[in-house]
Amino acid sequence: MSGPTRTDKIYIYFLLTMLLFALYLTYVIAGPFLNTIVFSGVVSLIFSPLFNRIQRRTGGRRTLAALITVIIIVVCIGLPLFFLTFGLVIQARDTFQALNLWARDTDFAKLLDAHQLDQHLTWLREQLPFVQLDAADIQARLLEFSRNLGQIAVEAGRQLFTNTARLIFHLLLLVFIVFYFLRDGREMVEKLRYLCPLRTEQEDLIIENIQRVARSVLVGTLLIAALQGLLGGIGLAIVGLPALFWGGVMALAALVPVVGTGLVWAPAVGWLLIQGQTGWAIFLALWCGVLVTSVDTVLRPLLLREASQVSTFFVFLAVLGGISAFGFAGILYGPLTLTFVMVMLRIYGEEYRDMLSDRSTCPPSSSDPES
Repeated sequence: MSGPTRTDKIYIYFLLTMLLFALYLTYVIAGPFLNTIVFSGVVSLIFSPLFNRIQRRTGGRRTLAALITVIIIVVCIGLPLFFLTFGLVIQARDTFQALNLWARDTDFAKLLDAHQLDQHLTWLREQLPFVQLDAADIQARLLEFSRNLGQIAVEAGRQLFTNTARLIFHLLLLVFIVFYFLRDGREMVEKLRYLCPLRTEQEDLIIENIQRVARSVLVGTLLIAALQGLLGGIGLAIVGLPALFWGGVMALAALVPVVGTGLVWAPAVGWLLIQGQTGWAIFLALWCGVLVTSVDTVLRPLLLREASQVSTFFVFLAVLGGISAFGFAGILYGPLTLTFVMVMLRIYGEEYRDMLSDRSTCPPSSSDPES
């Protein structure tokens, strides 16, 4: 058969150009809501088993099943998270105001002398002469630190309250999209598979891996972080520290590899020691160092490594790189990108197995100095 004519080539190039232009226009329209759309898809994947179960109970009525599933999501997850966010901001403001007041009114010279910390500061100055530490310097730095954090908390609260309408709009949009993804998601996926020129087994490989990692990131990473924040908040509440705010901060810190929740509970232990509450400090150190940390140590590598089938190191690197590139949404985008790259490399290796095998087994050339 003869190759494509000039007219055929013009038609193909024109069609591809128009298709790319149409996709660009779609991105321009959907770009402001891209994160919401992606998270809606992940939420739909997570709750698809529940949707399927409800659908069987409702006699196969998909619209009713999707509506019931969305109501469950909103009542059990959406509303508690929404009110928890406002509670965190309010308690953050009160916490930093109290810290600022304490740092301003406390006589640090007497405090250091009461806890016999002057000898430790003297030893530290002898070992690290370039570090200037005294009671006045500690108080000034702590005041600056508390004021800066307080301003950040106040600004975050102001942004949250002023952008309440925008936040509610995105939450409503997420609920709306989740409903249609649950109801019509299967047809959407089949349509995309029809348009994709890859083979069926390759499409299945991509879809299965992305589904597994998407579920793992939210159900695994975020659930573990929430569990650590909850347990840490309980420990903080027992010792008399603001549990809601610092528990929420601990949940966010749990997303940071290696140090994790120690970014919160270690300074809290130091605070209790400065206050002279040695018993509570030891209790909090044991509570968080053993109970809270064990949740991360045991569950995180198990869930994430099993989901992505790659080293935990690469998963952590993907999370950090994703956060750096996409912000908070990078918690999801990073592992998804890593998974997509790994799947495409696997497909490439299988597609060109013969060529790659021939290259790896061919004898060295005569120009090779080792030949």
